[in-house]
Amino acid sequence: MRNLGLLLKGEVQRLLKYNIVQVGFGVTMLWVLVMFLLGREEAGFFVPLFVFMDAALMSVLLMGAGLIYEKQENTVKSMLVAPVGLPHVIASKLISAVYVALQSALFIGLVAFFFFDVTVRFHILLPVVALVALVHAAIGFALTLVTDDFTSFIALLAVYMIVFTFPSIFYALDLTGEILEMLLIISPAHASMLWIETAFDEAARTVLLVLGSVYLLILSAALIWFVGRKYPESAIRE
Repeated sequence: MRNLGLLLKGEVQRLLKYNIVQVGFGVTMLWVLVMFLLGREEAGFFVPLFVFMDAALMSVLLMGAGLIYEKQENTVKSMLVAPVGLPHVIASKLISAVYVALQSALFIGLVAFFFFDVTVRFHILLPVVALVALVHAAIGFALTLVTDDFTSFIALLAVYMIVFTFPSIFYALDLTGEILEMLLIISPAHASMLWIETAFDEAARTVLLVLGSVYLLILSAALIWFVGRKYPESAIRE
């Protein structure tokens, strides 16, 4: 646990050095600004979408950016030969990504609750955001390990968004029919969106929530296993 604590401290310092925390906070402030521009009547409808974008897409993007900076500085090898276990190294990166997402979600939720009278069930929101951020940080980790540079990472992220994220956003905005909902549940983005909407008092079928949570847990475990296998190979290729 002491090693994990030291790694987490170093990870936070690294995120600050690369301006990743600052960028994440800037995006959060952007969502808040949009809420005020939309006004009290419209903001409540978009708040779950803003939290989703922050917890999901920003977790993928920020994790990828941090790892690519790490590759450019050739620090992966030195981390792997340090007197800490590989699981601790991976855990520190995922936990730091979850922390950034939780911080943003809490801030947006508090603004929505106090300034826009939006119903926010924080006891659901925070654990859900933690799970969503964990899954999407692992997705960002995996995408980075199978790409060679930031350009190819962005290309893969764009494919992920087109296939999984955009259909869920369209569904949330009532631009698609309900018949697609059972098909969309195979998307990690849609399973995430359902739970986040529930945290804001939106009704969702229990079976979809259960399937979505089980799917996200299994997917996160599979991705972390993949990262554990692939991360040392990435260090060797540097």
